[in-house]
Amino acid sequence: MEAVYTVGAVVGEPWETFGSVSSLAFDADGTLFILDEGAGHIVVIDTAGRYVRTVSNEGEGPGELGRPAGLAVFSDGRIGVMDYAKVRLQLFSRDGAFLEGIRFATEEGIPGAPFHALPDHSVVTAEVFRRSVEEDGSGEVRPIMRFRPDGSGELLYGAWPGPPIDDTRLEDLESGAIFLQMRPIQAFPPPLELGALRDGRVVIVDSVGYRIKILAPAGPAGEAVTTFERPLVPAEVTPRVRDAERERRLALLDSEEVSQDVLMEGIATVFIRPPSGSSGPPDPAALEASLRDTYRRQVGNMVFPEEVPVIARVAVDWSDRIWVQRTALPGEPGPTDILAADGRYLGTIAPEGPRIPAAFGPGGLLAYIETDELGVQRVRVVRLAAGALLEGAP
Repeated sequence: MEAVYTVGAVVGEPWETFGSVSSLAFDADGTLFILDEGAGHIVVIDTAGRYVRTVSNEGEGPGELGRPAGLAVFSDGRIGVMDYAKVRLQLFSRDGAFLEGIRFATEEGIPGAPFHALPDHSVVTAEVFRRSVEEDGSGEVRPIMRFRPDGSGELLYGAWPGPPIDDTRLEDLESGAIFLQMRPIQAFPPPLELGALRDGRVVIVDSVGYRIKILAPAGPAGEAVTTFERPLVPAEVTPRVRDAERERRLALLDSEEVSQDVLMEGIATVFIRPPSGSSGPPDPAALEASLRDTYRRQVGNMVFPEEVPVIARVAVDWSDRIWVQRTALPGEPGPTDILAADGRYLGTIAPEGPRIPAAFGPGGLLAYIETDELGVQRVRVVRLAAGALLEGAP
């Protein structure tokens, strides 16, 4: 990889002192868009790493962002950000002007992050809120949905829910003014990973084995899904694997780099009773301490499957190559396979090589979100060296 630029600073201009970077996206010119959820805006960086502009700001007015999450750049250059405070996909022009907000009907489902832009200006996601889908009456499946520019949603695919586990039991925990209701954390859950090819087909991974599905949303019945497989066997979850996973999670907790999303894993309900005579929020330090104590308890009661899924992540780059990151032992990176869109195997990147980035760009650009030991976020952009990945057959 060749270094291109890095942005982000401890002290600097408001745009570069990131609050909480969650999503990145490139456009066709290589311009990078950085969604800073903490600041409620989008930072635009040119191909040389120079600041161009800030799009939107935190607020409740038209074009302002209340609770942003997820970012995508459409083929016509428009920028889409999901705002959960307004239940809208907020659309901006490339120069930062607010265009419109697409509102979604909660009864049909609300797109979550991450989501992927399709050529018809719809978005596809496996993170769907307030939606329960049943397939042939056989039980709940995990929905993959497409949301169109008019705000309507449709089920594209019912993903495999995985083997049944005993996660129905709930445990109540009360700590001062904070009441938590918890269900066991599931270790090594079956993956549900998506990527979007440039022609609108969707790459899906929802299996424990090495199985990649290509969904053509407009394809004929029976021909909509193509499957690629490799004969790689899932690893057995042994007592050693269980112990290693518990140790990995506890080490992350003790390092204080664990995110609130992780601390909330397994928590079904949070109820906060304000102290007598107070109507304000609870002390943030007390809430975090309670979540950490709860998470530590949850790690001891984790539910384990019989096998570790072979695939950890999947993504599609601007050349329509499919990056398939395989799992390894808990806490260790696995190798990454590169496939062509027709399933041809192009090669494998060793575990110490490039990882799947937060965003792919044209011309081999990769963008990563990194956090240093002080908790300061930076965005690092690199370029794959010429010839680093094969374009044709192996």
